[in-house]
Amino acid sequence: MRSKTLSERGQALVVIALSAVVLIGFAALAIDGSAKFSDRRHAQNAADTAALAAALAKVNALTDGDNNTPTVCDSTSGGPYSDVCAELLLAGLDRADSNGYDTSNSTINIYSPPVNGYYANNDDYVQVIITSHLKTTFMRIFGVTQSDNIVSAVAYMKEGRNLTDGAMIISYDPDPGCSSGVGSGGGSVDISGSATVNLTGGGIFMNSDETCGYSAPNCPDLNITGGAGINSVATTDNIDQSCGDPVPENLNQEPIAVPADVYWPDVPPECSMSGYPTPTKLGEIIVGSKTVEEWLIYPGKYTEFPQAALVANKSNIYMASGVYCIDPPGTQDLSWSPVDAALLNGSTSSNPSDYNYNKYHTYNPNGVTLYIKSGGGFSINSNNPTFLDATTDPSSDYQGYLIILEGTHTSITSCEIAGGANIYVNGLIYSPYCNITINGQSSPTSQINAQLIAWDIKLTGNNVINFNYNPSNQVILKRQLGLVK
Repeated sequence: MRSKTLSERGQALVVIALSAVVLIGFAALAIDGSAKFSDRRHAQNAADTAALAAALAKVNALTDGDNNTPTVCDSTSGGPYSDVCAELLLAGLDRADSNGYDTSNSTINIYSPPVNGYYANNDDYVQVIITSHLKTTFMRIFGVTQSDNIVSAVAYMKEGRNLTDGAMIISYDPDPGCSSGVGSGGGSVDISGSATVNLTGGGIFMNSDETCGYSAPNCPDLNITGGAGINSVATTDNIDQSCGDPVPENLNQEPIAVPADVYWPDVPPECSMSGYPTPTKLGEIIVGSKTVEEWLIYPGKYTEFPQAALVANKSNIYMASGVYCIDPPGTQDLSWSPVDAALLNGSTSSNPSDYNYNKYHTYNPNGVTLYIKSGGGFSINSNNPTFLDATTDPSSDYQGYLIILEGTHTSITSCEIAGGANIYVNGLIYSPYCNITINGQSSPTSQINAQLIAWDIKLTGNNVINFNYNPSNQVILKRQLGLVK
């Protein structure tokens, strides 16, 4: 019995040793695994912030007009780098370093455009890839001295710029049907009448390479002064100037990606109001033998514009400065005409000799913006005066906008401005998903002192239509920046 007892001694040590190996393995997984997981989160945060910093540097450099050739920025190429590339690479590397990742413990690659993923080869994006090298602690026992984490982040950027870079008449439709025939409204920009069309300070831009780009079959008199002529994204000439004196043409222009590049201002807070403020009666005037009331309306939310009570009285309606959110029921058009009011005056003019003089201009020092919710289009038919000046307040998000019509590229609506000399508007008419017709009906002129952005555009009538573009009133798009992953 004594001999048997002595022969079993030492077995517990073997079990303990084997258990220790297992326990150390679990400890290694727990400690080194936790360290790897923690480093991965930290590295991802560093990549995110580095991508944003690089994108910000790029958008600032582009907005400031720095050199951007070559356009491909790759930190692994060794250069030479353009000014823009150098600035974005430096900003990204500095931000990664400030978060604890530099060449001593990681590999940092920065690309614009990205080299892989959904946004590959798109110049509007910046990609940062961080490969971190993490030394192990307990895993060394098993011969593993280092573990790696690879993380990636992508940031979006768009430089601040003038909307459409100063073009006056812009058609966004990339694929007009061409089904209605030349000059009948089936192309990008049609001048179907024999009117004289004067464009002062800006030209025409067409976002289509279809054959029905620009046409004017009735030989209208088109005059472009101080603009860039007629511009098209087409590689083959789709600008028909077979009659009349031709203006300069520019093909192979950079296209607008629809809907990705269609910029929308924020919905104004007026659209969240329960309704419009109570209008103020300003007085009465005698027109012939008729008494006409004068009313002042205020910014707010309108389901009908102008409101029914004033329309019933056929009043002269004056507008106070600000944004008017108009939300007609269903798909109903916004429409007003001489049966609605004797006058609609949103002008800022304080000069009594001006045709669009506003004797109550003190209520409207900064102009107005009509923000129309999606649904229908708009129709301005006025043989009585309609005077509208866009918001001029530089602190407003709607500076330069006169009419904004919400919409989508899957549901194109129709819009019209008609009435000739009694239409006097100033500002941007922004209806990118509306086929718009400008009809210069009455003598002598229509004053459309504005940019006009629509899906397809038709100018018709037999009188003079003047477009006068003021660069100081143009809409400026703010810089855009964001993390997209």
